[in-house]
Amino acid sequence: MSPPSTPGSANPLAHLTSLRAALLLGSMGTLATLWSDMLFPAIVSIQQDLGTSATAVQQTISLFLVANAFMCLWHGVLSDAWGRRKPLLIGLVVLVLTSLLCLLATRIEHLWILRTVQGMVVGLGHILCRAVIRDLYSGEFAHRMISHTSFLQSAAAIILPMLGGWLTWMWGWRAVFAFLSAVGVMLLLVYARKLPESLPPARRQPMRPDSLWRNYRFVLSSPWFMRLTVAHACNWAAMYLYVAAGPQLVTHLLGRSPTDAYLVFLPMMVGLIAGFLSLPRLLQRCGTRRTMYLAYAVFFVVNVLNTTLSAWVPPSLIHLVPIAAYAFAIALSMPLLVGHALHPFPDNAGLAASCQLFLQYGMMAVAAGLLAPLLWDSLWHLALGCAGLTGISMTLLLWQRYATYVAQNAAATP
Repeated sequence: MSPPSTPGSANPLAHLTSLRAALLLGSMGTLATLWSDMLFPAIVSIQQDLGTSATAVQQTISLFLVANAFMCLWHGVLSDAWGRRKPLLIGLVVLVLTSLLCLLATRIEHLWILRTVQGMVVGLGHILCRAVIRDLYSGEFAHRMISHTSFLQSAAAIILPMLGGWLTWMWGWRAVFAFLSAVGVMLLLVYARKLPESLPPARRQPMRPDSLWRNYRFVLSSPWFMRLTVAHACNWAAMYLYVAAGPQLVTHLLGRSPTDAYLVFLPMMVGLIAGFLSLPRLLQRCGTRRTMYLAYAVFFVVNVLNTTLSAWVPPSLIHLVPIAAYAFAIALSMPLLVGHALHPFPDNAGLAASCQLFLQYGMMAVAAGLLAPLLWDSLWHLALGCAGLTGISMTLLLWQRYATYVAQNAAATP
């Protein structure tokens, strides 16, 4: 099935079938997962092989994430100035070269430097995925494309850590970087041949300090953008509370082994995948507005169920059911919130996508570094934290709905 005509439909990518376009763009969005999640199972192997401490190895992850979060503010700016293809191809070259150099690392300091460089470029994939979708598609098709690409990214988040663990078990941690080097070369060849430029020169934004400041202020001062973006960030942070508190939840609250951490992550990923698979059909049958209402109805029911279970039922695996249902609701709401937030910025889609991810990562940092340690002593406290963040999201969405209603009435008044 070919996408409907959109403002960017002259681009060859817009005429690919939904499946081929989703695979091409979704693979772009998995770069961060590839170069981060595959390394988690290799931490012990790196520690033993390089003769260093677990804390020192952990810094390879921390430096990667810090560099990624910081550069999220700049990837979109670069892509708005240079186009979408050039930054992506340069980023893939950097990832391939640094992965090959990681194969030669003999000290942990080498990995610190190389992983920091990787973190500086890996966020390009996610931002460019959203920006290209905004360049080429609009309306419900754009929402479906975001859903399809997010589904692929969620599936990768399940598969890649297991693949990284298998490679480490078979051949050691360097095999992971060898695999990443090969994948990087393959992606570089595919995107060099198959990905056309989606941002014509006439729509590019110059990288002048005054214009950058003006564009950042234009995006971040938009009530439309901020309400919808922070609403999604709060939903995601509410789910991320359980990711950050996962080890404590599994060992201290559920009384299970640390190796059973998958009990938290697997329901979450299953819920996300089920939601992303359901969204296209729901959009076709119900439309955007009713689908959003359905997602927030699920949020409300899940939070009521979660707080009730945590108050009255002793800790057990039944408490993980609401996590899966909450992830399902996120999968329904996320493409709609993200897509609508980007809608007012056809000429600054890359910068706006950068701001979205920066705000999302910021909320995740608050959830992991501040809220989770305060709340992980009981399921009841975690449930209240989740409900509180969801309540903020609902309030912002209602505020946006009211502001839109007022604006429409004002426009209709002669």
